[in-house]
Amino acid sequence: MKLNKTTSALLSYTILFATVAAAKPNLPPPVEDFVKLEKMAGPAGAFTVKENFPKDYFLIPKNLPYLVGLSLYDPSSSTLNLSKEQIDSILKIKQELTSKAAKKALVIKKLELDMMQKISLQYKSPKVTEFYPTVDEIAKLKAELTKIHLDCIEKVKAVLTKEQYEELLEYGVVNMF
Repeated sequence: MKLNKTTSALLSYTILFATVAAAKPNLPPPVEDFVKLEKMAGPAGAFTVKENFPKDYFLIPKNLPYLVGLSLYDPSSSTLNLSKEQIDSILKIKQELTSKAAKKALVIKKLELDMMQKISLQYKSPKVTEFYPTVDEIAKLKAELTKIHLDCIEKVKAVLTKEQYEELLEYGVVNMF
């Protein structure tokens, strides 16, 4: 039986949807980790609606993949068929780098909140040019924090096979839309 392009595309999407629908995460979401980070972060700043700590403090918070989350907690992650050793390795990477990232993010947050208080809580605040060195320090720290994230990406990629990585990117992109 020969299929036309529309039928073929529909069949492909049906198979993809069925695969994703049958998939499940490798591990349940780490709720206790989120609670721990939330406590560590403390209250959000006065001008913050919702804080995503420590990710909000990265220099590039949105346009790099979060491979730990995609490989372990994403609803499609079981399709990667990770071994126990791979899962354990990724968890070790997560533990090591999350701690470093959270500590650096706390320093950035404190600098930002201190600057916000000096600027917004006094009518006669110092000249904004006095804050330029603080802005430079925050930028430097955010770059360092983003480098920790890049290290995490590299380390997780080293744990995955080429096929697993390509699969992860496929469902990661599908889940973004």
